[in-house]
Amino acid sequence: MTVDTTAPDAEAGHAANEALAEILFSPEGLADPHSRYHRLREAVPVHRSTLGTWVLTRYDDVDEFLRSKEVNKDIYTFMAGRFSGEWEQHRALSKLASNMLWTNPPDHSRLRRIVNRAFTPRRVLEHRAYIESRFDELIAPLAEAGGGDVCNDVCFPLALSVMAHLVGVPQEEAPRLRDKIRDFQRVFEVGMTASELHTADQAALYLDDYFGDLVRQRQAERKDDLLSALIDAVDDEGGRLDFNELVQMCHMIIAAGSETTTFFMTNGLQLFTENPDQAALLRDDPGLLGQAVTEVLRYAPSAHMIPRTTTAPVRLGNVEIPAGARVMVLIAAANRDPEHFPDPDRFDITRTGGSPMAYGLGIHFCLGWRLANLQAEIVFAAMLNRFTGLEITEPVRPRTRVAFPQIEALHLRFRPAGEER
Repeated sequence: MTVDTTAPDAEAGHAANEALAEILFSPEGLADPHSRYHRLREAVPVHRSTLGTWVLTRYDDVDEFLRSKEVNKDIYTFMAGRFSGEWEQHRALSKLASNMLWTNPPDHSRLRRIVNRAFTPRRVLEHRAYIESRFDELIAPLAEAGGGDVCNDVCFPLALSVMAHLVGVPQEEAPRLRDKIRDFQRVFEVGMTASELHTADQAALYLDDYFGDLVRQRQAERKDDLLSALIDAVDDEGGRLDFNELVQMCHMIIAAGSETTTFFMTNGLQLFTENPDQAALLRDDPGLLGQAVTEVLRYAPSAHMIPRTTTAPVRLGNVEIPAGARVMVLIAAANRDPEHFPDPDRFDITRTGGSPMAYGLGIHFCLGWRLANLQAEIVFAAMLNRFTGLEITEPVRPRTRVAFPQIEALHLRFRPAGEER
């Protein structure tokens, strides 16, 4: 049963606030959030922080909370805790507010139904050959050189190419979106500076202009891509996505799909390199690939925190989170809850019996999970079957992020399988 933390004792409350402060603001916490997640969970698992935001770290609490009908994503409630009342004047923040990721029923239900009709499992599986071919192109120069930065030279361009191919962005134009997407993604982070917000505003303007032009092109001439399917898709009442909805949908699909999948694949390659016994298990038993993908998602999800708000009081055990609350749902902490995952800090691809929270839960469950998993399956199998002797050659530097922490680069050395030293 959840401990009543509406009024925790002073020592526990101090320990929880200290752990959270390290996660949000200290270099050590940003580099190693997981040990702080454990401390926070042990001190006060359902915690109202000194920032006024509630923080959830236990698997069962997160599961129950995300499934609750009293939980939504109210951009105005959440932004009130981060910015002044003039936040909508910023192009990046107003753009975020118009994204499907921040809508609620009935608007979200309408958008989701339309996208589901266009984003079908069949359409996803049709990309297997493209993913395999594009990976071969990207890994070839690194294989010839004996290694390189697989994060920035393989995983990111692969994920971006796949999402561009899916939506209908010309491959020669996709690389131009990379820096703009990363500049805009900073709006998801808690400690955003004024300079970063200015850069995000500029990126938002660029992306809206780019995807606006793309939508106009497809409205004039359809092609065999997701954007054309979205233009023609209708809801139950015969309605279609309007121009701005199409623009924001293109941005959401490409930005979310490329950034998170990049680090999904990068994290997996890092884990297999650091745990050669697990790499050997997968090489010897390809049937473990599905479990390996799930374990990477559990152990090192791309997103560590997802924001939510409450429309009415939500009770978790003996703790009541009030209506109108801002909540940081730490899914990375839930994924290492020892009550749900025995020996949670061990990377084990033979692990069974648990469902990680990497793609969220409820109505906002990730639309692109099938495509992300497909890319990871292809990349993990190809890297481990074609190459051996994987070794990290440069120190791994973490990004100073809370919601999407990840790493700056992953430099690996490797050689073709079967090649003598």
